[in-house]
Amino acid sequence: IEMHFLNSEGSDIYSGVPRVVAQADLIAKKDENLIGYRVRVGGTSGFEIFDSNDPVEKGVCAAKSAVRILSAEKSPSGRFPVIANPDLTGVFAHEALGHAAEADSVISGESILEKRIGEKVASELVTIYDDPTMENGFGSFPYDDEGLKGSKKILIENGVLKNFILNRETAFKLGMNPNGGARAESFAVRPLVRMSNTMIEKGNYSFDELIEDIKYGVYAKGTRGGQVDTAKGSFQFSAQEAWLIEHGEVTKPLKDLSLSGLTLETLKNIDAVAKDVRFGEPGFCGKGQLVPVGDGGPHIRIKEVLIGGG
Repeated sequence: IEMHFLNSEGSDIYSGVPRVVAQADLIAKKDENLIGYRVRVGGTSGFEIFDSNDPVEKGVCAAKSAVRILSAEKSPSGRFPVIANPDLTGVFAHEALGHAAEADSVISGESILEKRIGEKVASELVTIYDDPTMENGFGSFPYDDEGLKGSKKILIENGVLKNFILNRETAFKLGMNPNGGARAESFAVRPLVRMSNTMIEKGNYSFDELIEDIKYGVYAKGTRGGQVDTAKGSFQFSAQEAWLIEHGEVTKPLKDLSLSGLTLETLKNIDAVAKDVRFGEPGFCGKGQLVPVGDGGPHIRIKEVLIGGG
């Protein structure tokens, strides 16, 4: 994407951001049962990104996962500890927290984070940031669409709400400093407050340490989609893949797993954060306009989440 930006302040900015993405949509069938599975690979680079992240290999792994899910047991229902993989961690950070941290939602009364700056809204283990300067982040950009340099925004630090994603207008209304959060799908539409790469910061745990104390729980990977209400602070996601955890070990595959709850309650229930941070799959966020975004993080452990097998 190329941009040439000029304004009355004297800004004259040219920037170009290459983006590539490969996607495979798979369907596995057994008798009358069908399972869909999607996988994406991409980033802000040329095709060399596929040298270290082979889309064919990813597609083969996804196909094996889809076949495995066909014969998996249905997910149990109830409140259980859950391990979320980096893909699901990133989606939770983007959908449940990130949209609530967009300042236009705060001003319009559509955010659970309104008037909470400085409050503890998450576990002290949780730091969440939005950063358009990350190398190979699918949502990265050097300048936003109001001519401000892209910068890392710490939204939550050690559990405390520190900042919102702001453009010039919302920053003025809230008495805060703009931080490069204006993005537009194209020159033909007005920039809106948008995320870039929304991440949960890594912690100190290994994956084995996350699961060793779980007697009965779930390991959830990726997402098939879901719903978020930023005003009420609630969410519902369907995991793309899931496994049962029994006595500290990942045992058998599950299917039809959904997770739901209250955003702030869930953030406070995160009791372990792993050190294996990575990007999730690249994506496009819709808010009246489509813009490329990234998200991700490490594995996290949530001590209790409502899950269902519907």
